[in-house]
Amino acid sequence: MNYLSVRRVCMWILMLIVAWQVAVVPAYAKSSDDAESPLSISVEKYLSDLKKDENSMGMYAGIAVYDLTEKTFLYRHNEKRNYIPASNMKLFTTVAGVDKLGPAYQWKTEVYVAGTLTNGGVLQGDLILKGYGDPSLTPADLKDLAFALKEKGLKHINGNLLLDESYFDDTRLGVSWMWDDEPYGYSAQLSALAVHKNFVTVTMTPGKTVTTPPVLAMEPATTYVKLTNQLKTVEGDKSDITVERPRGKNEVIISGTIGLKAKPYQQDVTMEDPALFVGEVWKQELAAQGIKLNPNTAMKKTVVTNGVPFHTHLSKPLHEIIVELNKESDNFYAEMLLKTLGSTQKGKGSFEAGSEVVADVMKRAGIETGFTQVDGSGLSRFDLITAEQMITLLSFVQDQDYRDVLEQSLPIAGVDGSLKNRMKGTAAENKIIAKTGSMGGVNSLSGYATTKNGNKLAFSILINGIYKSKYARDLQDNVAVLLATYPEIKAPEGYDHETEKTYKLSTLIDPILDQPEATGVTAGVLIRSLDASGEDAIWYERDADSLLTPASNLKLLTSATALTQLGTDFTFKTELYGDAPIAKNGVQQGNLYVKGYGDPTLHTENALKVQEGVSIEQLAAWIKDRGIKRINGNLIVDDSYFDQQRLGLGWAWDDESYYYNPTLGALALNRGTVMVEYKPAQKPNERVQVNLLPKTSYVNVINDAVTVEEGKANTFAITRDRGTNTIRVTGNLPLGHGGDYERVPVEEAAKYVATVLKEALAKQGVSFGGNSTILVQSTPAAAVKWNEFHSRPLQEIVNYMNKKSDNFYAEMLLKTVGAVKKGEGSADAGAAAVLDTVSAFGGRTNFDMVDGSGLTRYNLISPRHILSVLEGMSKRAEFRAFDESLPIAGVDGTLKNRLKDTEAANRLHAKSGSMTGVNSLSGYITTKSGERLALSIILNGYAEDRVLTDIQDQIVTILAEYE
Repeated sequence: MNYLSVRRVCMWILMLIVAWQVAVVPAYAKSSDDAESPLSISVEKYLSDLKKDENSMGMYAGIAVYDLTEKTFLYRHNEKRNYIPASNMKLFTTVAGVDKLGPAYQWKTEVYVAGTLTNGGVLQGDLILKGYGDPSLTPADLKDLAFALKEKGLKHINGNLLLDESYFDDTRLGVSWMWDDEPYGYSAQLSALAVHKNFVTVTMTPGKTVTTPPVLAMEPATTYVKLTNQLKTVEGDKSDITVERPRGKNEVIISGTIGLKAKPYQQDVTMEDPALFVGEVWKQELAAQGIKLNPNTAMKKTVVTNGVPFHTHLSKPLHEIIVELNKESDNFYAEMLLKTLGSTQKGKGSFEAGSEVVADVMKRAGIETGFTQVDGSGLSRFDLITAEQMITLLSFVQDQDYRDVLEQSLPIAGVDGSLKNRMKGTAAENKIIAKTGSMGGVNSLSGYATTKNGNKLAFSILINGIYKSKYARDLQDNVAVLLATYPEIKAPEGYDHETEKTYKLSTLIDPILDQPEATGVTAGVLIRSLDASGEDAIWYERDADSLLTPASNLKLLTSATALTQLGTDFTFKTELYGDAPIAKNGVQQGNLYVKGYGDPTLHTENALKVQEGVSIEQLAAWIKDRGIKRINGNLIVDDSYFDQQRLGLGWAWDDESYYYNPTLGALALNRGTVMVEYKPAQKPNERVQVNLLPKTSYVNVINDAVTVEEGKANTFAITRDRGTNTIRVTGNLPLGHGGDYERVPVEEAAKYVATVLKEALAKQGVSFGGNSTILVQSTPAAAVKWNEFHSRPLQEIVNYMNKKSDNFYAEMLLKTVGAVKKGEGSADAGAAAVLDTVSAFGGRTNFDMVDGSGLTRYNLISPRHILSVLEGMSKRAEFRAFDESLPIAGVDGTLKNRLKDTEAANRLHAKSGSMTGVNSLSGYITTKSGERLALSIILNGYAEDRVLTDIQDQIVTILAEYE
C-alpha cells in the first residue's frame, strides 16, 4: 500500500512531539513538596477512595499545585504524564494570542469595489467582502457595513458579490475531530470570512395541537441551509428531538417528538462552506438597506491581491474576545484565534502554523518540549499536555503585562462562566479562577486559587479515563476547596499511604516502563498465569484498572462475543426475492430484491477478494442459470437488518477517505470499498495510469495526477469528496515508482451492491426494463423467496478479522451480534451483548465500548477487562477458534515482522493495536518452562512508535524466556 497519502498531517504532529527525557521546566526555588502535609494526605486519600469505587476506579489524574507566593510545589501526582486536556488547551491558545497579538488587537473585515462607482451611486463592477478571521462578526455588523456603504452613496451593484476568505487555508475542521460532532455549534467549520460563529440557531416550537406540525425558525434566516421537518407534536411536556446534518450537505433533518406543553427547544447547527453563508447574509443586509442587485448577480469566491478598502469594520479588542472564549469555553473563538496567529506570525492561516506560534510562546515560558497541540480549542483528542506544563504556563503569565487580562477571562467558581454552578457555598466560591474542560472520558480544571492566608496558587487537575463524569468533577471541586482552605487543612484521620505492591516480575518490568523515553506515557499492564490461582496467578500489574483507549485490542471483545454467542459455525446469509416465482419464459414481471444480513465477505471476483464466500458474480450467474433474461421491475436492495448509522460514533472526519474507515450497512460489498490501482505513465507530464476495481459506474474517478521525472517529490494522493462517491486522484508520481493501490470507501453500501450486481447481470445477458431503477427499501412480506447464499463459517471470518485487524469485519460482526441477540442491528445493541459476555466471564462491565473495531477514541477499557475476556475464553469450547485467530509473533498477521529471532516468536498469540498516541498488545504467551499466561499491555500517550513497541516486545520477551 502507498501510505504517503494516509494522515499526512502526522508529519507536522511529529514535529511537535519531543523526546520525553529532555523535557525542560523552569528551575523553581523549592521543589520538595511535603508528602506528609495535610493537603497531600487529603488528596491522596480521596484518590485512594476513588480507586475502590467501580464508577471511578478507571480514572487517572495528573495533578500539580504550585505556591506562586512561596515559589514551591505543594502537591504533585503523575504531573509528568500526558493527558488529553479538552478545553484546557484553550489556555495555551489564549496566552499565545495575547502574547503575540496584544490585548488591544482587533480583527478587520474589509469591503472593496472592483470597478467604478458613478455619481448616481451605481457600482459598475463587483463588490468584494474580505475576511481576516474575525470570530465575532454578527449579522448586525454586516448590517452596519451595508449601512455604511449606503451612506457612502452606493445604491446599485452592476456586478457580482465576491467573497475573499483566503486569509486562512481551506481546512475547515481540526485534526481528528469526530464526524458525529459536526452538526453542532461547538464543532463549526472555520473560514476567514465568518458570521454568527458559522452556525444557525434552529428553534423548534410545538404545534398548537397534536395534529399540527411543530414550527421551525432559523436565526439568521437564510436559504443557504435547508430545514427538513420530520418532528411531531405529541401530548405532554416531554421532548425527544434528534437534529442531524448529513455529511457534506447543508440540510438539517429534525425528527422525533416535542410535547404540546414543552418549552421551545433550540439547537445551534453548522454548515458546509460557511463563507458562502456569509455571502447570503451579506446579500440580505444589502437589500435591506435598499442597495439593489441585478437579477443575474452571482455569489463567487475571489482573492484580493491589491487595492484600497472602500470600508473597514473592526472587531472588539482581543481582551474582550477572550472573555467569551474562556468563560463560555467557545471552541470557534479559539480555533479562529489559532489560525489568526498562524496567518499574522507565520504567513499561513492554518492549524499547523498557529500551533507553531503557540509552541514558540511555550518555549519562552519554559516548556521546550513534550506537549502536542493540533487545534486551538482542545476538541481534538490528539492534543496532549502535562499538569506540570500547565503550572509552568500559569507561572509564566504572572510575570507578563497581560496577566490581569488573562485572569479576567477565566471563569470564577460559583459566579460565572462554566464554573457558575460549581463550588457554590464552599470555601472555593470566588477564590478559584480556572479554565474547565470536558468531553467524553476527559475532564480538566486549571487556573489559580487564593488561599486562606492570602497566598496565590497555580494548579492543574487533568483527568482521563472517566466512566462517570460526576466523580471527576467532584475530585476537582474537592481539591479546589482544599486549596481555598490552605493552609488550614485538617488531615483525614486513619489514613496510611498505600504501599506499592510488588510482583514476581516487578524488578524486570518496572525499569522498562519507567524509562525516560516513556515519561509521558500511561501504561496499563496486567499479566496473569492461566495455570495458577489466587495471588500467585498475578505475575505483574500496573494501573490495570485505568480506562485507556485500546485501539484494535477491542476486537478481542468483538470476536469473543461473536464466537460464543453466535457459534463458530454461524454463517451470514444473503437472500434473493422476487414479486413472483421465477418465470418459465425468461421474462420476470416485478422487482428483484436482494436482502443483506451483514455478510462482511460479500465480494467481487478480483483483487478485492480476500476470502471465499458469496460473490456478486455468483448471484448474477445463479439468476442467469434460472433462465431469466429480462426483469420488468426495479432492483431493490434491503439493508434493514442493520440501523442506518454508516460510520462508528467518534470516527474522525479526516479518515473518511481511507480503507480503515469504511461505511457500513447490512448489505455491503468489498469491505465497503473500491480499489484504485495506479502507476506512473511512460513519460513525464502524462497522466498517472489509474485502474478502478470493480469497473463500475457507481463511483466517479477524477484523475488529475501527473507523472514527473524520477527523483522529484512524490505528492500523489487519493481522496474522496465528503459524503459523495467522487474520488480525486491528484499530485505528482515520479517515474520509477513501482505502482500501488489504495482502497477507498464508498457511500451508501447497498446502492453500491445494487449497481455492481446490475452491471454483472448485464454481462450475463440479463437486462432490466427501461424504467427500472435502483431503490433501497425493505423487502415486502408478500415477496417470494428465490434463494439464499451463505458465507464461510464464522471462525474463518474471525480468523481473517484478527490476523489482518480488519475494521470493517469487526463492525459488521458487532452489529450482527446486536441483531441476533438483541433484536437490533446497531453498535449499541452489539456492545450490550459484549457486556453480557464479559459479565458471564466474571468480569466487570464498567467500561465504554462504542464500536467493534477500536477505531473510535470514545472506547475506554482497562487491561483487567481484557484479561477477563482472555481468561474466560481460555475455558470455552470456542477457545481454539479464538486462539487460532490471533496473530502469531514472528509468523503471521500484524505480528509477522515483530519478535523474530526471540523466544517470543511462535509463543505469543496476541492482538496488536495502534493509533496515534495509542499502542496495545493483548493475548496469550507460553513461557519457556511451559506455563500459560494471559497478558494485556495498553499504552496511551505520545512517544516514538519505536519506544511503545519496544516496551511491549521487551516485556513479552521476558515472559517467553521465563523459567
